[in-house]
Amino acid sequence: MSKLAMLMRGVVAAVVIVGGVALAACNKDEASSTGSSSESSGVAIKDPDGTYKYFSDPSITKQPQKGAVFGNGQTISIEYDGSKSKEGDSMFYQLFYVDTEGNVRPITGGPFEGNTKGTFSTNSKVYTSDAAGRPGFMEVSIVQNVKVVGGERGITGTNVKLGMYPIKYEISK
Repeated sequence: MSKLAMLMRGVVAAVVIVGGVALAACNKDEASSTGSSSESSGVAIKDPDGTYKYFSDPSITKQPQKGAVFGNGQTISIEYDGSKSKEGDSMFYQLFYVDTEGNVRPITGGPFEGNTKGTFSTNSKVYTSDAAGRPGFMEVSIVQNVKVVGGERGITGTNVKLGMYPIKYEISK
């Protein structure tokens, strides 16, 4: 991979993560109880616009197991058929957890290794977080048509959501 392509991928990752965090923060501030609840916590999730509702695009041919555990080095994998990407497109994940009040909070995110199609996985560790033992979500998306442009726009691309999957968090000790 060329240095420019690696730089673009890193910058796109930062843009996607910051954008996801900003979106989650906005949703948190506008949230009201929808009556949906997290099965494991018994807390109504505040998600008025359905942002965190489970869905999976048909291009995800193997989804993470429902309630998969993340944060203590466990690997979460997906299989993607590549039907929505071209060479150079990148796949990302964004993580959220549900706090004791039912608010959805962003944690972190990043790029999966690889691009275009195949098996993608992540196995990060989380050492301190209010997410310990809490339910949450993993959003999977791909960024298409990444371009470096001049001026204030910097980098452009189209973020395409491919899935929102329920997970749980276990903190590394």
